[in-house]
This record gives sequence, structure tokens and C-alpha cells, in this order.
Amino acid sequence: MKSYFLERLGEVPFVRSELSKLLPHQVDPWLLNAGDKDPVAYLSVAACDDGTSYIQVDMSGRHFDQDELVVQVLRQLQGQLGSVIRDDSDDEL
Repeated sequence: MKSYFLERLGEVPFVRSELSKLLPHQVDPWLLNAGDKDPVAYLSVAACDDGTSYIQVDMSGRHFDQDELVVQVLRQLQGQLGSVIRDDSDDEL
């Protein structure tokens, strides 16, 4: 499984609210769907020990090649929330 992370975010309730604005009518996990309604990725919010939070994005095996769509959504959230995007190799994007 391929994953991406949006790290160093604010408190969980605020991040969940912002994610719900971008992907409405969903709750943990939020689904990022392809044009055919098939899930490309599953997004969830988790708390860190220091009071911050992060979004974990797990890509569907059927859509492992649609990184561009996932990163585009993460960049949109990054613009709203600030933060750092990392891949599952811990490389900053």
C-alpha cells in the first residue's frame, strides 16, 4: 500500500472540519473517488502526542498510479492548513 501524510496540523476537530469541507458528506475515513466513483484513496485524521494532528492518505491498490490526484488534494489542504506533505519514504514533497 502507498501512503501520503499531511503533517504538523492543528487540533483534530478543526482538521476534520476542513477535510469535511473539501470532501463533504463523509466521515472518517473520507474517500477520494475517481471519476467512476471507485475510491482512489482513503483519508483519516489522527492526533499526535504534542497536540497537533496529521492526515494519512492510503491509496487504493487499484489506483496506485494516481499520485497526482492525491497530491493535488493534499496541496489544496496544505494551502488552507499549512503543514508538510510527506510520502511513505518520509520524503518531503
